Amino acid sequence: MTEQHVRFKQGIGRWAGNAEVFDSKGCFLGNGADYRNVQSLGKGRVRVDVSFVGPFKHSGHYFIQEEGDHRLYEGPANIGYAEVLSENLVDANAYWSALGLSQRFFLMIVDGNLQLSLAQMSRGEHMMYIVVGQNDKVPDDTSVPQPTVVSGTHYDLQDDPTSGRGEILLHRPGRWAGELSALNESKESIGKKYYEETITPIKENMIGLRIEGGSFGPEVRKMSLITNHWQAWATDDSEIVGSHSLSGGRALSGQFYHREAHLRCWRREVVTLDGKRKAVVQHWYRGGQRCGSQFGVMEFESA
Repeated sequence: MTEQHVRFKQGIGRWAGNAEVFDSKGCFLGNGADYRNVQSLGKGRVRVDVSFVGPFKHSGHYFIQEEGDHRLYEGPANIGYAEVLSENLVDANAYWSALGLSQRFFLMIVDGNLQLSLAQMSRGEHMMYIVVGQNDKVPDDTSVPQPTVVSGTHYDLQDDPTSGRGEILLHRPGRWAGELSALNESKESIGKKYYEETITPIKENMIGLRIEGGSFGPEVRKMSLITNHWQAWATDDSEIVGSHSLSGGRALSGQFYHREAHLRCWRREVVTLDGKRKAVVQHWYRGGQRCGSQFGVMEFESA
């Protein structure tokens, strides 16, 4: 994937949003006010001023240097490396020195004025925070918009796996569908393919997941997932086995092994606050070698 093929849309301008912050189990810790001002300095160089106030807080700035199929976070606040998977998606590993936290992160521009992100922040191998973000672009001539939040206190919502919504958005009966773009092991585009997931209740604390389409094993695949609403894990008779963790019912991350294809998939997903769309990022591995990726936006249709 060369520089001529793709360059991430910088998202120049002001972005403001409502983040939801969870602990390593997925318990709600509180909302965060997230503000970013992104300025182009020319020649592929960008300055990002960031302010985040929530269960943890930080303000500062960092520079980004665009290098075609990747971008370098050059500090001082954020140091690391991000893959540019498409003009709408970056996938990064970085370090926030003022917080002492390492970060696995993706940011997807769902449309020109909306960003979804998932940040998994750890110290060593201990996950400390999971930040589920939704940011809107703020026009230059307007004030920062009032974000949508679920009313409640950390005290009341920390033991509620839905964070006050009353349902696990990612486990609702219904169908997610959309086109996912795919890259091969060399990060070259192999096109878009239709992909759908159908979720069906089986019994209390168990759901069925039927997957069809995509670029990595397009045959119909099925698995049964046991869930305690904080995590979900496949039964041993499933065609796909593995597990994922949930954050407030609207974000997940997990590893799944596809038995027939002998491929492992690292899945990460974030649902919009209105529950209608989700950003999907999947990396596919054979052993420790990544053999491809697929990603995109899917829409939900209730059963």
